[in-house]
Parts: sequence; structure tokens; C-alpha cells
Amino acid sequence: MKSKTILAILVVVSIVAAGCINGDDSNGAEVELVYMSGCGTMPLTLANGQIDAYIAWQPNVAIAEVSGVGKVITYSKDLPPDGKWENHPCCVINVTQGFAQEHYDVAKYLTMVMIIASDYVQENPDIAARDSAEWIFGGDDLTFGDTTISSYDVEEASIPTINFTTTPTDGWVEGILTFVKSAEEINMVTDNLKGKTDAEIKNILFHPTLYDDAINALNSKDYLDAQVNVDEVIEVDFGYLAADDHDAALYVAAYEWEYFRDNYGIYFSPIKLGPRGTYQLVVNETVVAKINTFEFAGGSAEMTAASQGNIDYGLAGAPPVILFIDKGAPVNIICPLMTEGSGVVVSIDAPFDDWDGFIKWIKESYDEGKTVKIGDPMIGSIQDVMIKYALKEEGITIKN
Repeated sequence: MKSKTILAILVVVSIVAAGCINGDDSNGAEVELVYMSGCGTMPLTLANGQIDAYIAWQPNVAIAEVSGVGKVITYSKDLPPDGKWENHPCCVINVTQGFAQEHYDVAKYLTMVMIIASDYVQENPDIAARDSAEWIFGGDDLTFGDTTISSYDVEEASIPTINFTTTPTDGWVEGILTFVKSAEEINMVTDNLKGKTDAEIKNILFHPTLYDDAINALNSKDYLDAQVNVDEVIEVDFGYLAADDHDAALYVAAYEWEYFRDNYGIYFSPIKLGPRGTYQLVVNETVVAKINTFEFAGGSAEMTAASQGNIDYGLAGAPPVILFIDKGAPVNIICPLMTEGSGVVVSIDAPFDDWDGFIKWIKESYDEGKTVKIGDPMIGSIQDVMIKYALKEEGITIKN
């Protein structure tokens, strides 16, 4: 990555860290956002009283519920402003432009696998829950102090709260455009996407043909009717996010590979099965690529790797992908991987059970000299953006 691009990204991070989503309509109450480099430590940090609440992606919402550490006061789709976040964009399938240009067919085949795997998760949440428990937790129980819970119970509570879909509906595209324009208003978008029309933004963000070609191939099954010609079995570096149920399509593609082999003839054949594993991409009984999977703590880290040419294809949150594209990263969004799948959690003994009660408690606590601390996965994540906008809507400012 060029030094100018790195500098621009750091500027964006600084802007968001300063809390620029705050409005001028504050009633005097404020909260502190505690950035936690992901969600993995949030339930324990809440249990220890170091934070009063958190917003997180699954399964870290379900962990708090199943363990009895916390309770969900709202899922992301119901955060204010009313209706703004329903079916909101979250994780997307993305590809580097160079890889798509040089190895278009392989990029199309990978997209086909992700499409059918995402559909499988939506249709088989029980199996997806089992696979997610194995991938993320090794199937082990989780212990919080004197409490031990089943990772399978956590995943069974988590997976059904996520909408797994790869269809780029008009509403989903509009959600992406809304994020871009909202980010521009608060100076998060400052370069390639700034001041652009909707058509120009879509042209910059989205790969123009990969999704349509993948869907058409799956519908026509033409990839099963012709000999797949491969001059060279290439290696693909595939990025995904650690401990994130939003990537369950990858988990089922790996663990349920025989199902996809038998029903679709396109699948991941495991060389080393599981997290950070290696797979062969097989199409109509022909190996077309070797897939090396790489795990990242967050979307920004993954996009940095993609910008530096270290990742070819991957799954990451829409906001970091968009912000890096704005700064010149040679990446395109192919389609969604899922929508929604996040929630706000408070301590189990909090004296309220819903968002309105939470806001009232924030204001009362502030009046009594206490600033409520809310765990936040990371600057620029969709969870970060949603909680800031929701608090702004309630007249709550962010402590700088």
C-alpha cells in the first residue's frame, strides 16, 4: 500500500475516534465508548463490571444470554432511528481487482460456493450452529467464573438471529449508499467516494459481473455440462474474521463439503480442515485452486492485507471495505454475505430490560455523576456506527 493511502486511512480512524457522529442536540448526558479490538472479551469484561453494556456481533450477544452474564435489550435491526437498521448491511463478500481480472473463473467459482453455503446456513440453522461451535470454540464448553455453558447452546441461540443472504436487493444496495453518504457527512468518506452520485458510488464499490455470473451458473448448471479446463492450479489467499458467526457460510462450506459435492458438484475439499485450514476448490471433479484461509481480528486488518496484496478474496464487514475502497484500496464488493446479526447487551441485573430503559438509566446515571461505559468492537465497524447514531438520536454525546 502506498504511504499516502495509509496516511489517509489513519486520518479517517482519527476522525471517527474523535466521536464526530455527535450532534449538537445533547441534553448534557454522555457515555464513554470503550474500544475493545473485537468482541471476544466483552462478556467477561461485562461480568467483571469494567463496562456497563456492549454492542457486539454474534455469537458474543448469545454468549451473554446463555451464560446469564447479561441480557439483550435490543437487536441491531431495532436500534433508532426507527427503521434505519432493519436488514442493515453487515458482512460482504469481497475480491481484489487484480485477482478478479487475472483469475475470473476462480473468483466466480468461489462466489458460487459462498452463495450456496449462505443459503445452506439459512435453511439449516441447527447444522450451521453445530459447525460454528466446532469452528469457533472447538466444540468445547465455555466457562465464566462458576458458570459453564455449552458452545452448541450458544450457537443455537445465535445463528437464528442472523439473516444469511447473498442477494444484493435494492434495499441492501440502498443501505450501502446510505452508509456512504452518512460517512461522508461526518468526514469518514473523503476521497474516491466523496461527492459522487449513486451510480458512480455503485460503479466504484461493486464488481460489475461476478455475482450475476455466479448466480447464472448455479441456475443453469452449465459448469456441470462442460469440461473444466485448468492450465494451472492456482493458490488463493482467503480472508475471514475470527470468532464471528457472520462467516458461518465458510464454516459449513468446509465441514459440509460432501453435501455440496453431492448436490452441486462444486465444493471445498479439505486438506487441513477447520480454522486457518487449507482446501482444494473442486468444480465438476476438477481441482481448480488451492485455498489458504487466513483469520483476522477485524475487517480493517483484513482490508489492510488485501490492500497490500496479501489477500485475494474474503469475508469482511461492509464499513471497513467501503472505507478502504474510498482510500484507494483495489477491492470490490461482490454481494452481501448476511445482514443484521448484532445486539446491545447489558448486565443481567441492570434495572431495565429495553432500549428506552437503557437511555433513561444513562441520563439518570450521568446526573448522579456516573458515566456509563459501553463496549464497542472497533472504530468504523458497523456496530460502532450504529451505536453512535442511536445515541445521537437520543441526545446522548460520546465522551472524548
